[in-house]
Amino acid sequence: MAEMWLLEIAKGIGRLFLHPILYFSLLLALTAGYLRVKRERRDFHVRVNRLFHELRYLFPAGIAAGLIVSILFVLVGLTLPFPFIAAIAITTLLLGLAGNARLLSPALTIGLALLVVFAVHYFSLEIPYFENTFKSIDSSFFMGAAILLGILIMTEGTLMLKNGLKDVSPKLRQSRRGLTVGALQTKRLWLLPVFLFLPVGPISAPFEWWPVIHWGTESYSIILVPFLMGFQQQIQTTLPGNVVKRLGKQVLSLGVLITAISATSFLLPNYIPAIAATAAVLGRLIIAYLHRVREGSALYYFTPRNSGIMVLDVLPGSPASKMGLKKGEIIQTCNNMKVRNKTDLYKALLKNRAYCKLEVFDKNGEIRLVQRALYEGDHHELGILFIEKREMQKSAKAM
Repeated sequence: MAEMWLLEIAKGIGRLFLHPILYFSLLLALTAGYLRVKRERRDFHVRVNRLFHELRYLFPAGIAAGLIVSILFVLVGLTLPFPFIAAIAITTLLLGLAGNARLLSPALTIGLALLVVFAVHYFSLEIPYFENTFKSIDSSFFMGAAILLGILIMTEGTLMLKNGLKDVSPKLRQSRRGLTVGALQTKRLWLLPVFLFLPVGPISAPFEWWPVIHWGTESYSIILVPFLMGFQQQIQTTLPGNVVKRLGKQVLSLGVLITAISATSFLLPNYIPAIAATAAVLGRLIIAYLHRVREGSALYYFTPRNSGIMVLDVLPGSPASKMGLKKGEIIQTCNNMKVRNKTDLYKALLKNRAYCKLEVFDKNGEIRLVQRALYEGDHHELGILFIEKREMQKSAKAM
């Protein structure tokens, strides 16, 4: 028995490398990095992070989250037939090709797939080449798909709270009055490998109490399924930490609600999973819509200032980064000289090429002093990205 389980686990891991979402996620992360670098060079004539930055963060948090979710699903014995897994993969591919990581929320990738499979099954719809595939699905599997949906939405919210700020990228956009203002785009991709059970295979229940929830099958096989999640928002009216925290809590709450609705499907009619999927899709779209309305109605935060220079971002590893400058802070003086633009800052730095002393207003409006010696091996500029006020041309520069 133990050898059979170990063999099935090995086969399940091997099936991961046959899944197209694994390779699609790699391509999507590389494409996101390329487009980000291209945009940053266009706006600021310098890139903030390397091309492979998105690829670097694709796996660590996702693998950790996938491990936790896998333990839960293995204990419960969550079982899904292959048509469900294929439908989720197809939905993920289609939404991923749209180019917006926000569409890769499990509320959409799994919720829409569940609704399609549910409609085909219960309304006996005819799909070429799949006439009997969906009709033979037992209703208990819809309950399992709904629980998978709720748990992964909760996972998405948790990942947003824990890791949603690690890929913030500065960008420029035009305000409603035609002025150039700054914005920050937070974008993350996570790949979660999750162990699930297929309802056919050579292994049987190892314990009398397993599975905790019976899915209507007596034999199983193991599969490691990669679930691709994405998060993307443009933030222009406040600092990104406040927004990401609010959105993360809203998505986490949505996941709890969907999980609760899904759990009632064991007692209530068979259409409850479809209700849970509909609520997930609508809820996630409403969260994104309310954020867009809030951003569109509030004043812009990152704008040129008449007094001082607002920091839009700092380059990693630069002197500005080592001095601890943060997004949204306002530089008032450099080497005891008031600064209002790039030219003032450059003149102040020439006053003392070996040392930089800045007077900064932090995000709480309190003054603090930051200072550092400038060494020959340092970045050739301070590494501050800000929006420069111009009369004839609106642009942003790196200093």
